[in-house]
Amino acid sequence: MQEESKYATMWVSEGILYFTFKAIAELDLKKAEILVASRLKFQDKTPYPVLCNIYNLKTVSEEAADYLATEGIALIPAIALLCNSYYHRVLAEVFIKFHNLAKPIQIFSNKQEALDYLQKFIQKKS
Repeated sequence: MQEESKYATMWVSEGILYFTFKAIAELDLKKAEILVASRLKFQDKTPYPVLCNIYNLKTVSEEAADYLATEGIALIPAIALLCNSYYHRVLAEVFIKFHNLAKPIQIFSNKQEALDYLQKFIQKKS
């Protein structure tokens, strides 16, 4: 199952939600609210650890970052931020430093290491 929107692509594989931002000049509050609503609908009340690919993010407004750090983490037991440049790593580090997330979050440049990290957060079906 895969969901494609104007701002992101998401799919679930082996208990992990893959979330990839599309090229967005600025992720503002309105776009963040649309993305979170779309993700929550896609998840259908099922929690998934998230591999979040931020390669295409350019800038994130303070309001959007605040929203993503609070309402935006619903149904997410853990997050792995996948970065491919120094710029994206700094963007991720600033997000983590200034938002005391109530969920585990780590930054990775290697996809397999990110997936390995998320394994322990996969919800086992009863």
